[in-house]
Amino acid sequence: MVYSFQQQRAFIGAMNDSNETSDYTFNAVKTSVYLIDFIVTAVCSHAIISTVQQELELKRETRYVLLCQHLICSSIYFALGTLTNGFRLFKLNSPRIICWILLPVQITFAQCIMLTLTLMSLNACLAICWPLRYDSLVGFAKKKIIVIMWIIVVQNPLWSVIFQSLNVSLAYILEKDCSCPNPMNGFASRQIGIAFILLCFVLIVISYCLIYREGRRSGHFVSSNVQARNTILIHGIQLSFFILPVLISLGLGKKPNLRSLKLVNTVIFSVAQCLSPVIYGLRCKELRNKLASTNFCCTFKQKRKSAGMIQLHEIHGIGTVTDTGSNWICNS
Repeated sequence: MVYSFQQQRAFIGAMNDSNETSDYTFNAVKTSVYLIDFIVTAVCSHAIISTVQQELELKRETRYVLLCQHLICSSIYFALGTLTNGFRLFKLNSPRIICWILLPVQITFAQCIMLTLTLMSLNACLAICWPLRYDSLVGFAKKKIIVIMWIIVVQNPLWSVIFQSLNVSLAYILEKDCSCPNPMNGFASRQIGIAFILLCFVLIVISYCLIYREGRRSGHFVSSNVQARNTILIHGIQLSFFILPVLISLGLGKKPNLRSLKLVNTVIFSVAQCLSPVIYGLRCKELRNKLASTNFCCTFKQKRKSAGMIQLHEIHGIGTVTDTGSNWICNS
């Protein structure tokens, strides 16, 4: 009987060690993925946003304003994801209120990413299908649209935290907890999140269907124009890899025995979101040309200018040479 009891204790201890190892691996992979995505997204976002801010014609266009907001939200989302998963990885014994603030803010930016993608699709749909009415519908109301968007995205996290706070004491909120709990993991909050994502998904699908119909009607989707069809295909694949993992994660909820599936969902979602600067930014020829001329032209011309100065100094003994052509290109 004593031997059997010792076996049970050994088995329970082995299970606990296995769970701790599994938790550590899960949090380590998530933290690493979020950190890599943050670095890549932040670097690409900085280059694109700097270019848009320096070019007045790009700064005035609604699609680039939405793109910059989308990239900023993505960078902040990955930064907060790295922070919260780092808390769990290193088991930082911090007050619950810290995670009760960080996680809802992260989810707010996640919803902002989704809603921004929806607005980008609607903006493209209006610009292509109703070009004559585009300025009257969007041009003068883009600031109001962005304000309304932020009012919408903060509702679910804000009321979820308020509802959870009413059900617990202040001492519980201030108590230290190394697990960094999520206050938005309740049933109602997850159902609202699923409904929000499905609504955005339906609006995106309708927008792309209208764009495709208009493209076929005007002759843009002929067999020779592969780029237009590839753009819709690439956007559709990226949105599928972005939306489906989120829906699966919200549907799974708190189930601890599906960590592998949750981890795969996290990796797929993160990779799809990390490609957003390329898919929505760098694939645009206009932005790509502006990006190249803004960030690399001056550096390249400056190197050529310096090399020319050194060469002329060695050959002719000239102390200073001014390359007016290079200065005009860099300043234009």
